[in-house]
Amino acid sequence: MKHIIIYILFILTTALILLNRYTPLYINNSILHFIVLFIAAASLTIITGHLFGKLKSNKSILLTFLILGMACFIKGFLTWDGDWKTQTVVYKNIQNGNKTIDYQLRGSRFAFGYRKRIIERLKIVPLIDWTTDIDTVGLDKMQWQKVNIQLNELNLPPADDQ
Repeated sequence: MKHIIIYILFILTTALILLNRYTPLYINNSILHFIVLFIAAASLTIITGHLFGKLKSNKSILLTFLILGMACFIKGFLTWDGDWKTQTVVYKNIQNGNKTIDYQLRGSRFAFGYRKRIIERLKIVPLIDWTTDIDTVGLDKMQWQKVNIQLNELNLPPADDQ
């Protein structure tokens, strides 16, 4: 029974990582992304260890978890650019309240400044969105209501209007 749970965890977390990487699905929380990555790596290691007859004791499994945790943390630290944070919800869909058009910024850890984007965001579940780039010039005004809600998730100081 334990093996089936590990296989299911591996399939689910690997699918989530691949969807996050190659589709518009976006895990919008770095901690959740780290946890999913760690579970995928740990379950793959346990599956491989059981197939080759290794990792039989709890001590070897614990040591493997610690090494994998450090490896995932280092990988995350070196490759993570930062989370996209919504500064302004520009439009809200009239028919679906979970669908918005957001102005987002992402701060780079190793360079100065912010990257910007305007996206259509569908909130699937908390911490997971479906995002697509959108041009607001040709927007159907019958489906979208302009709201301009300032969220400032990066906690930037207000711009001086002088």
